[in-house]
Amino acid sequence: MERAAREAGAPLRRSDLEAHVADAVEPISIDYRGWTLHEIPPNGQGIAALMMLGIIRHTAVAELDPDCPDSLHLQIEAMKLAFRDAHRHVADPVHMEVTPAELLDPASLESRAALIDRDRATDFEHGSPQDGGTVLVTAAGRDGTMISLIQSNYTGFGSGVVIPGTGISMQNRGAGFTPERGHPNAPGPGKRPYHTIIPGFITRNGEPVSAFGVMGGPMQPQGHAQVLMRMADHGQHPQAALDAPRWQVTEGLEVLLEPGFPEGTADELRARGHEVQQASRRTVRFGGGQVIVRMPDGGYCGASDLRRDGQAVGR
Repeated sequence: MERAAREAGAPLRRSDLEAHVADAVEPISIDYRGWTLHEIPPNGQGIAALMMLGIIRHTAVAELDPDCPDSLHLQIEAMKLAFRDAHRHVADPVHMEVTPAELLDPASLESRAALIDRDRATDFEHGSPQDGGTVLVTAAGRDGTMISLIQSNYTGFGSGVVIPGTGISMQNRGAGFTPERGHPNAPGPGKRPYHTIIPGFITRNGEPVSAFGVMGGPMQPQGHAQVLMRMADHGQHPQAALDAPRWQVTEGLEVLLEPGFPEGTADELRARGHEVQQASRRTVRFGGGQVIVRMPDGGYCGASDLRRDGQAVGR
């Protein structure tokens, strides 16, 4: 690998690989109407899903139909606020200027919720998400153990560089850095960039309930929040929560909508100032999820997203 890097004029060296350390970390979490969502901490983007839920719980969204324009507007605005803060502050934790606890401070999230105008879309100047491609596996055993495992070389097939004679495909997670001098996520020696892949886990009253995830670059925290809200707020079956149409914020006031929302939804959102782009079909651009939920009798319910080629299998 070092030889290939030298030949290509790249700075990667064996000493860099030898110095790498994988950390065992404590998850960060937030309670949402009795459901506790757990995510890996920064430099991962899972905190964006937690912030979104922490903001949206200060609204009446649970009382609304999940597919109505009023509900979608509140969800979209909360997600934009969460991304604004995540893209400004999430970085290698050693270099962050604020802590995850500060970003998840209840008073701070409540103040973010107060910024939402129920009638108009607002450009909160959140950053531009990057594209990506990911693989997710969730599994559960008869003893109650559940795992959520996610892997990605990023942007399709990573860097496109394969080390000659090895079959090793190099990732390109460096694309997650922010090219702004002085930004906590700016490139630097030994730094870890803003990272998109986020396995998810849900507990209730301290007991494990679900190992799950939604693949798809910046769609991941958006998918986590949307799937959890459908299960927590509206009692939807995990498969129904995955099958439901999704929205995705990109940048500025732009919002992507999948087919499946009630007629007139896109027009109503446009009337509120959202720049709606209507997708012609459901694709992995809107994420691909897998969910396992532990049932009260100790059994499991598995669900697999129609947007990808996965499946739920039990034996």
